Amino acid sequence: MKSIVTGECRLCSRQSPLLESHIIPKFAIRWTKVTGTSYLRGIETPNLRLQDGIKERLLCAACEQLFATRESYFAAHIFTPMLASVSRIQYDDRLVYFIVSLLWRALQKNLQEARDMGYEFVAEIEKAETEWRQFLLGRRTLDRFDHFHVFVADLSVGNPPGVPKFNLYCSRAFDATFFDLEERCYVVVKFARFFFIGVLTQYNESDWRGTRITNGSGTLSVPQVIKDRAFGGWLMARAKFAFETFDSTISSNQLRVIREHVRHNLPRLRNSDLFRVAMTDQIDHESVVKRSKRVGRNDECPCGSRVKFKKCHGRPL
Repeated sequence: MKSIVTGECRLCSRQSPLLESHIIPKFAIRWTKVTGTSYLRGIETPNLRLQDGIKERLLCAACEQLFATRESYFAAHIFTPMLASVSRIQYDDRLVYFIVSLLWRALQKNLQEARDMGYEFVAEIEKAETEWRQFLLGRRTLDRFDHFHVFVADLSVGNPPGVPKFNLYCSRAFDATFFDLEERCYVVVKFARFFFIGVLTQYNESDWRGTRITNGSGTLSVPQVIKDRAFGGWLMARAKFAFETFDSTISSNQLRVIREHVRHNLPRLRNSDLFRVAMTDQIDHESVVKRSKRVGRNDECPCGSRVKFKKCHGRPL
């Protein structure tokens, strides 16, 4: 039986029993398990099988219900149709509420660390947290921190140089963080193929085509184009870091466990989203290797990454 923990709800500030709130919505976690190996592994803890995503005691029951209603809307009206290849969807003001609830949770997860490290943009982050919290409670409108984007990734037929598992990150990984590059600060939450981005500083909106979500009704359609160099640089670095961390941390025993699980469940996994994504990365990897038969392991990788072949496309997946 789970113990009852009473504390201050991070959203409404009332003293109440606190629920274990998912940072990444439960429907996305469930989809990832069903369309993959039936369990999860964390990037930094790959030797542990996980049955659920990260949860924190953030909200009281009433505030949890506020979020749950919009999550149900997004899951039914946007998430499921777009993953089923619907390319154009009409949305209403429930989408912005859902996006803000995601980004607000990401700030809650990372805010104290930002304060402790004296993060350069902590003032903007704290102001965004306040504005978003008041908006979620229905106490104010969005005015300063209202630049939201939704990007729906598709499988890449040519991975960025030196990022051999780019599709796995973009299509399967969970993330909830903020970052800054080129004097810009972004908050990002991702799951499945969906990236939710809040921009907290000045930026060039023309670099984002088909991704902007406004508070009210509108259309979300694919394909989309992002030419924002700061976001693109972060995305490639994040994908590379994630799987380099995973690969360097997982034990040989757990690799054996994964291979055995795949072998015993191959008929089901062959038709899964995970298999399709992994094979796309593998085909890209093999195409570079095929073009590089005369390249030595210590030579520069022909993909253009300027990294030794053995540490780039010549590295076993």
